[in-house]
Amino acid sequence: MADDFEQQAVKAGATAGTLAGAVSGARLVGGAIPIPFVGPVLGAVVGGVVGSELGRRLGKAVVNGGTAFVRTLATPAD
Repeated sequence: MADDFEQQAVKAGATAGTLAGAVSGARLVGGAIPIPFVGPVLGAVVGGVVGSELGRRLGKAVVNGGTAFVRTLATPAD
């Protein structure tokens, strides 16, 4: 069950990272390369790939950290 939850977190992180990376990359590279459509498309592709990988790693880390935090709150103090 926990493994399935982690897989869902990785997928959600990858999706969020892809979207954020694509939008950010399109804006950044689109401004740097003044050729219409080429800069934003190139930036979106590169940003999407980088964002996906970062999202996978961060999604899992956030879920694991959140789970650990909740467990410490649920455990009675000595």
